Amino acid sequence: MRKFTHISRSAIFATLLVATLFSCKKDKTEPVDSYDYYPLEIGRYAIYEVQEEIYSAGQANPVKKSWQEKDETDRMATDENGIPTYTFARSRRNTDKESWQKVKEFTAQKFPDKLLTNIDNQTFFSMAFPVDPNVTWNGNSYNNADAQEYHYENLGKPIQVGSQSFDKALVVVERKDTSIINRYIGIKQYGLGVGLIFDDQTAFELCQTEECIGSGKIESGTHITRKIIEYGIK
Repeated sequence: MRKFTHISRSAIFATLLVATLFSCKKDKTEPVDSYDYYPLEIGRYAIYEVQEEIYSAGQANPVKKSWQEKDETDRMATDENGIPTYTFARSRRNTDKESWQKVKEFTAQKFPDKLLTNIDNQTFFSMAFPVDPNVTWNGNSYNNADAQEYHYENLGKPIQVGSQSFDKALVVVERKDTSIINRYIGIKQYGLGVGLIFDDQTAFELCQTEECIGSGKIESGTHITRKIIEYGIK
């Protein structure tokens, strides 16, 4: 009887130990490096499908355009404070049958607490580190535009972009202003280890005449999206 009791206690202890180890292993998640939502590495590239709609007063339908853009990290330089600045080359082509034509350069500066991007001589406070759903920041802190509060949504959740799935992603809401007379929306999605995977920018002026105010009819403006279709490192 004592032997049975002794074996039972040992068996129970072993079972609890295995269960505890299994539980710890199951619950343990890999730590996420916030910087990996905007990875910076020379030779890294991403190709996007771009679609643009331009609405004009007096025209029943928008003018639609589409093309492809490739952003490739070209070089890196470090300042006297050790802050790296990465320069990207952006190329464009109308279809995948054409050759790439370089159209501009832009930069990204990685600080311990933020990422600044400069494009067309405008600097934007694109991301705040570490990423946190409770953090808000002024995306226009480093330019002359009106203050615009950015924040994160859907942190670490999967996102589907076209036929591609990204297990861990996040959304940066740059702007979401809507009223009966206009609609301004700016949303970017980033994939862990990939960078920008989707960009949606809307700037509409809505009809304001007595006959149609409040109807949501677009009077003028633009809607442009950038959807990732390929990425990698050369």
